[in-house]
Amino acid sequence: MRRSGSGLAFLLLLTAACDQQESLPSQAGRLEVQWTGADTGRISANASAEWCADRRWLEIRAVQGDTGVAMALYPVDSVVPDSYPVVEPTRADSARPTASLGLRLFSQTAVKGYRGDSGAVLLERSGSRHLSGRLTARARGVPNGEQIRLSGKFERVALLPQERGCTPELPDTVTDTTEAAGPASEQVD
Repeated sequence: MRRSGSGLAFLLLLTAACDQQESLPSQAGRLEVQWTGADTGRISANASAEWCADRRWLEIRAVQGDTGVAMALYPVDSVVPDSYPVVEPTRADSARPTASLGLRLFSQTAVKGYRGDSGAVLLERSGSRHLSGRLTARARGVPNGEQIRLSGKFERVALLPQERGCTPELPDTVTDTTEAAGPASEQVD
């Protein structure tokens, strides 16, 4: 079942985006996003865009302090200007073209994560190998379901091949081979 791998891959993407250093080359584009609802805030930071040719997905991300926003766009074949509907990350790569979106932030008492479940990312090229676009989306808190509304734009973000390598497909089940777990043929869902 490909869906569980896609959801986990998106959460790994968001974690990687938030762990990345804030400083990008001076030619980096910008991403500006604001949100209201259960939480209110904004981010305005350098952004990066990486294309994973093997899996055909585009990752756009920005980090400012402890706040990070990441979008994964799943085009049909290649990166083209289009409107990409925001869907739950577990469904994003199964009905192309689509997009998934995540936000991580620190509140006064906790780290909060949100993932998009509706809206759209409008992607347009703004020059040779650069991307610009707009987004509007609704996102729900993980795991509490609190809602926020996001809107924003990204401009002149350089499109690069993915440097860290594409996230591999994860297996649907994991085999535990430790002696304490019993025979290696047992699977955990």
